[in-house]
Amino acid sequence: MNALAYGIAKRHDMLRNSLSTGIAGMNTLQSLRCDVVFGSPSVGCRGTGICKLNANGVAQALVMKQTCRGASALLVPINGGEGVSMIIPREFLCINIIRNHFRHNVLQMNEPCPIPKGFINTLGLKIKNLAPGTYPVKEMDGLYRIDFK
Repeated sequence: MNALAYGIAKRHDMLRNSLSTGIAGMNTLQSLRCDVVFGSPSVGCRGTGICKLNANGVAQALVMKQTCRGASALLVPINGGEGVSMIIPREFLCINIIRNHFRHNVLQMNEPCPIPKGFINTLGLKIKNLAPGTYPVKEMDGLYRIDFK
């Protein structure tokens, strides 16, 4: 593993280990790393919103940042599995994603994004999709957080 990939892995480990104390409203250590591809599913992952979620490899975060298609994120169940919080370190995001998808500190989802069955089972989620809607994007200590409820 190269130094950059190692740094990315360590950053995710720090996020996971600090969730119970560092992020208000989350008191679980159960989490899952994933790749988030931004866009709308019906238009080939173009447009706004979240197109799909994939299991990731640590080195994939750098590739996704370079292509401006997505980012590596940490998913954490909230509200007893009725929702999920997505946490993305700022350094994993291309500036175009911030400008186009997090404009005015909101993420606009025009259509649902299916959550992979393995993610649902691993995190104990009661939801099967990230529902369409307008979601606040909270920025705190170099992290972006989006709560899907």
